[in-house]
Amino acid sequence: MPDLVVIDKAHARRFLLGHLRLLPPRQLHGKQGVLDYIRHVNCIQYDPINVVGQNPHLVLQSRVHGYQPALLNALLYEDRQLVDGFDKMMSIYPVEDWPEFASYRELMVRGYTESGPAAEASKLVESVRNEIELRGPLSSLELEEQTRIDWWLAGSIRAVRIALDILLYGGQTVVHHRVGTRRYFELAERLLPPDLIEAPQPHASQEAYLEWHVFRRAGGLGLVDQRVTGKFGGMVGWSGGRVKAAIARLVEKSWLVPVAIEELPRQRFYIRRDDLPALEAAATSYRGEQGAALIAPLDNLMWDLNLVEMLFGFRYAWEVYKPADKRDYGYYVLPVLYGDRLVARLDPEFARAGRVLRIKKWWWETGVDMKDEAMLAAIRDCLVAFGEYLEAQEIRLGPDAKHDTTFIGFPNL
Repeated sequence: MPDLVVIDKAHARRFLLGHLRLLPPRQLHGKQGVLDYIRHVNCIQYDPINVVGQNPHLVLQSRVHGYQPALLNALLYEDRQLVDGFDKMMSIYPVEDWPEFASYRELMVRGYTESGPAAEASKLVESVRNEIELRGPLSSLELEEQTRIDWWLAGSIRAVRIALDILLYGGQTVVHHRVGTRRYFELAERLLPPDLIEAPQPHASQEAYLEWHVFRRAGGLGLVDQRVTGKFGGMVGWSGGRVKAAIARLVEKSWLVPVAIEELPRQRFYIRRDDLPALEAAATSYRGEQGAALIAPLDNLMWDLNLVEMLFGFRYAWEVYKPADKRDYGYYVLPVLYGDRLVARLDPEFARAGRVLRIKKWWWETGVDMKDEAMLAAIRDCLVAFGEYLEAQEIRLGPDAKHDTTFIGFPNL
């Protein structure tokens, strides 16, 4: 049983941000930086909503200097070093991890085949696979079958869309490429190395699998506790008792190390043993790094919103699914990181026709010194970098944000 490590909140923040390559922001470079980061945290979460870029690109623009979406797309659909698949819900993860998710693929196929609404779609799986085998990469647009089913997520949809999902989530196909959000599917055996396709089930039991996945998720988070929330989403059998038991076994094996935070005496956290040197270094390092970054709503940092509130005093909710009149802030609000603090949030909008990035609203957190020149300079640099990532030709303030006099002197505002 490893000894308990005791730190304070500031130390925890520095470790967490350092682990997630946000202290300082934009410290990585090029395609190798993208690949190194995803391998480091095991996966990044995918979401198709595109206000100022889809979530994976927002995650990477805050860590990779001069990031452009073409870098990630090349790793996914040219080099095939990354793959679309389920991990933290729909995610992007290193292709070498493919065999580890065999149990998840089996569960997904059972879930679809045992679902009443998917019965019609299940009948089409073999014929759809044959079409892909004959014709190469296809999306649902290229399939002529027009049978429709009622689907809980989308209402009335074409059954072939669900048949394509069954093939994807069962591992018979992978995403060959995307056009916008539309996926084109190819047989997995044509794109993945045979040793991955033919690899045996690596986990001898459900308990062994869950230990592996909880340990993996600890790496994706940096700091984890036993509360079973959405941060464990995407695992097979992630009920509260099973996750807690897996954490206990990992501590007993010394794979995870217990951590106490002085200001949170009733809480117990855990890190991977291999991360102990980084935790020790965070006691004194990073203190001069005061860059700024805009954080994705589904960033690894935001997977545990309870932890974010405890460590940063920053309460956040992703409000895209709330009715407009029920939102506290806005549709697609991004947290603003400065140094080791979350100091503000903004509601952005990108007009692609004129390539104008507009800051519709901006909210400072309570207690932030809005006249801190170093902070304002860092945020100016951050906004310029964000505009370059979007290839924006102009950055403007919306009417509500213009009332904030701290924006005087920001670029193009």
